[in-house]
Amino acid sequence: MSEKLSENENWYVCSLVVQAKPEKLEEVKADILKIPHAEIHGEKADEGKLVVTLESDVHLALSDRIDEVKDIKGVIVVSLISNYIDEQ
Repeated sequence: MSEKLSENENWYVCSLVVQAKPEKLEEVKADILKIPHAEIHGEKADEGKLVVTLESDVHLALSDRIDEVKDIKGVIVVSLISNYIDEQ
């Protein structure tokens, strides 16, 4: 997390499982990592599955970032696994 939060800001985090076409997995990973505060924590390359977290200091930005992941060429489905709010 490269942004520094002030004392009164909240931080929002969600985790996703991203299913992609296995032959497009490297391109999908590169595009995910272009999204601000996106991280890839695990993968099953032969199945095209990724475990991804997205973070933001604006709650609604998470849904926009999830939509960005869904719109990546080669992504089949995105499943929201958890959503967390770090309240300051």
